[in-house]
Amino acid sequence: MSKNNVLKFPSDPFILLINQHRAELNRFITRKIGTNEMSEDILQDAYLRLQQYSSITTIDNPRAFVFRIVANLVIDYQRSANNRLPHDTDEAVLHSLADNTAQPDEQYLAVQRLEMINAALAELPDKCRLAFYLHRIEGRSHAEIAEQLHISTSMVAKHLFKAMIHCRERLKNQ
Repeated sequence: MSKNNVLKFPSDPFILLINQHRAELNRFITRKIGTNEMSEDILQDAYLRLQQYSSITTIDNPRAFVFRIVANLVIDYQRSANNRLPHDTDEAVLHSLADNTAQPDEQYLAVQRLEMINAALAELPDKCRLAFYLHRIEGRSHAEIAEQLHISTSMVAKHLFKAMIHCRERLKNQ
């Protein structure tokens, strides 16, 4: 149906009702969903819904009734639109995205570096290594580590400093 088409069958009271308020309904729909493209589809659905009420002999306020139906259809449309992907992607957009995956040589160097860090940490005393793990990996505070290891918070700070210096020196020498 084109944008200016009116529903046919002029004797149908529901079609007359929609056609009578078509411009106002189109503005309402466009304001709610931000585009005029779906307006005719929503009006067609409104007509189908209105037909479900054919058993009602009188409608006190036909204009308000049709607007309520259209408002409900707009809400349904917005809900279904929110469930769709926000943007369609095409091949050109997909290929224009930067590839952030590391190259094989970069991956190899990262694995090597990780192995060197693990080896350096393995050389540390148990409490020093555990303090470093709890702080850097688990994100625990100095007070939490001190409580768990039964040491002072200043000792936790010393262990962390020692671990950092040791790892830095081992990596520098490799």
